[in-house]
Amino acid sequence: MEPVTLTAVATAIATIVLTKALEKTGEKLGEAGLEASGKLIAQLRNKNKLPLLAEATPENSQPPLDYGKAVLELKAAADADTEIAQSVREVEAAVNADPQVASKVQALANELDSQPATIINSTKLAESIKNVFQGNTFTGTNIF
Repeated sequence: MEPVTLTAVATAIATIVLTKALEKTGEKLGEAGLEASGKLIAQLRNKNKLPLLAEATPENSQPPLDYGKAVLELKAAADADTEIAQSVREVEAAVNADPQVASKVQALANELDSQPATIINSTKLAESIKNVFQGNTFTGTNIF
């Protein structure tokens, strides 16, 4: 069996995220996509893979999900487990079968695919910038 693509994984995560987001507004994502993403979530819960993604609900007050990391983790889980890989493919196929849903999910999947796999620590970044401008870090040989 061929490995699952990152696009398929990003599509699966985007479907799960959109399903959760649309539950709040009462909109429906599409029955096939909803069923397939529900099956994938159930498998992730049963196999104790990606607990943050599988347990993400509007009621959960977790820190924001690092989607880049979630894509990589789901890719690794799909590569290691053929049932999860098949579920990821089913989510992608179900989403692509409905043109209205496909455009929404594809836009979010592209956004997820382009995110880096790590979250930049804003505090450390700000401290680094402050140090450079306050003179605590010198580059080159010119010291004033």
